Amino acid sequence: MRTLIESQYFPCLEYFSVIKNRKEVWIETKEHFVKQTYRNRCYILDANRVLPLAIPMIGGNKNIPMDEIKIDYGQKWLNNHWRAIISAYNKSPFFEYYEPYLHKILYKKHETLLGLNNEVLTFCLKVLNIDTEIKYTSTYEKGPFDETEDIRSVIHPKSDYICREYFTPIPYQQLFGSKFATNLSILDLLSCVGPDADKYL
Repeated sequence: MRTLIESQYFPCLEYFSVIKNRKEVWIETKEHFVKQTYRNRCYILDANRVLPLAIPMIGGNKNIPMDEIKIDYGQKWLNNHWRAIISAYNKSPFFEYYEPYLHKILYKKHETLLGLNNEVLTFCLKVLNIDTEIKYTSTYEKGPFDETEDIRSVIHPKSDYICREYFTPIPYQQLFGSKFATNLSILDLLSCVGPDADKYL
C-alpha cells in the first residue's frame, strides 16, 4: 500500500514518524496550495514560546498548484527565519553540525515552495537514516483510492496529533521551558539530540 501526503516545510515529528513507518510515500505536487498549513510553515521553540515560521507566497489566495506556487522574496522572511532558527538552536548540542547545510538549502532561494520543501525533505531523510521510497505525483487525484492511504492535509497545525494514531512523543531535553513542547519541527529534534533523532520517531 502506498501513502499519499502533502509537501511540508521543515515538517513536524509526526510527519516523519509516518514516513519512517511506510515503505512507499508519494508527495502530492498537483494539489492547490492550502493556506495556514504545514505546507509553508513550521514551529520551533525559542526562549519565550513556540514560534511559527511561515513563508509568504505569491498568489497564496488563488488556486495555484503546489508545484507552481512561488515564494515571495519581496518580503524579508528568509533573514527572519534564519535569525529565529539561530536564536533558538545556536546553543543546542548538535545545531552546529547541521547549520551549514540548512543555511545552504534556505539561501539557495528556490523559486517554488515545492522545490524548497523537497530539498529540505531529502536532507532530513538522509540525516535521519530513513530509507522509505519517496515518489512524487504527476497528476491530481481527488480519491477515493484503492490500496492508498490518503493522509493529505490530515497532519495539520490546527488539529492536535493526539487526535490521530501516527505519533507517540518521547520527551527529550529541550533548551527552553520546563514543560516539554511536543511535535515541533524536525529542526528541534535534530538540534537537541542529533544522530539519535531517528530513535525518537
